[in-house]
Amino acid sequence: MGSTADIAFDPSTIYEALDPYPTYRTLRDEAPVHYIEDADLWVVSRYQHCTEILRDPDTFSSKLGMRGTFGGSRRRPLDDDSSGNPLGMADTDNLRILIAIDPPDHVRLRRLLSRPFTPRSIGLHEGWMRTVCEERFATLLAANSQGVADWVRDFTWPFPVLVIGELMGIPASMRDDFKRWSDDLIGIFVGGPNLSDKKADSMLEMVGFFGEIIDRRRSQPRGDLVSMLIGKTEADEQPLTADELVMFCVLLLVAGNETTTNLLSNVMKVLAQDPATLRTMRDEPSLIPGAVEEALRYESPVQAVPRGTTCSTQLGNARLPEGTIVLAYVGAANRDERHYEDPDHFDLHRNPTDHLGFGSGIHLCLGAPLARLEAHIALETLARQVADVEITAPPVPTGGLLLRGASSMPVQMELV
Repeated sequence: MGSTADIAFDPSTIYEALDPYPTYRTLRDEAPVHYIEDADLWVVSRYQHCTEILRDPDTFSSKLGMRGTFGGSRRRPLDDDSSGNPLGMADTDNLRILIAIDPPDHVRLRRLLSRPFTPRSIGLHEGWMRTVCEERFATLLAANSQGVADWVRDFTWPFPVLVIGELMGIPASMRDDFKRWSDDLIGIFVGGPNLSDKKADSMLEMVGFFGEIIDRRRSQPRGDLVSMLIGKTEADEQPLTADELVMFCVLLLVAGNETTTNLLSNVMKVLAQDPATLRTMRDEPSLIPGAVEEALRYESPVQAVPRGTTCSTQLGNARLPEGTIVLAYVGAANRDERHYEDPDHFDLHRNPTDHLGFGSGIHLCLGAPLARLEAHIALETLARQVADVEITAPPVPTGGLLLRGASSMPVQMELV
């Protein structure tokens, strides 16, 4: 149940599989805590073990996990080039980004950043978000009428990018830049090619842009999210630094774009395979919030979460040494038959609120309320207007071992 040499599992190529779930099942059954010697890396695939990892930040450090995975460890599991920092900022050890720090720093930073992201606060934006969704869906339908619709290109990436831009007070004309920056950063952070001059320039451009926006909002605050984060600090709290604000803008741009885009791409594959599910959502729209949760469980946009051990620890029947990198495969855990009945079936009535699609514990995704609302609005709009959908060419998978989604998905839709 620990280190097993007879199981072939390569995290750097599993994302390429059209259906990785049989491999995940083999891992859960035969090597749930699995050591990959070549990468000096542990892969964990059962729900119980992944939950243990995510809810124990003292033993399983986000900072060590991010540093070891992306910043250069004894043997980098994702990319052999450990030179340089793609963000052009402080070294990886001191990267002040929410997903890469531990308590007590994480407690302070999350408290300061979380105020605009409660379900109630996000719900205040629903009206204009629906307008943005309808406008983008009209573009999708126009392409559909000409037989050239692409679910990702025409809808699932521009919709969340426009929402994020509006929240941050950045004009819609920046949409293509947002997408380019997001793609380049994901290409660096999820095991893509070595850092190129083009991607390095893109990262510096993004950091510089957000730095200018923050400076501008300090002197001329507006009613946007950036101004709110600059101004909302209690008297006894240390305010967010410029680097912390910049890194949160980067995180919000990338995570907000990729998570919702991939979530909606993954659910479209389900709807194309089972038209009855789409009809049920149209007839019973009250099921749509549960459909979002089931989609997050069934094909998690984030498939794996890196952590680093702060001490030698027991996990299942395996002993993990101090300073090792662990990938908690939430995409596998969410299909664990030990936790979910018939997990390979997409069930509209399941409403699995305990899934790990947004993580768990102190690092539960800060932007989850935003992604949920965006997905709810999008699926409601789709179900109301579309009777059936066909994916007309193989989707192009999102690159990188940590994510699962599509960067292109040609579709033909039959309208209601």
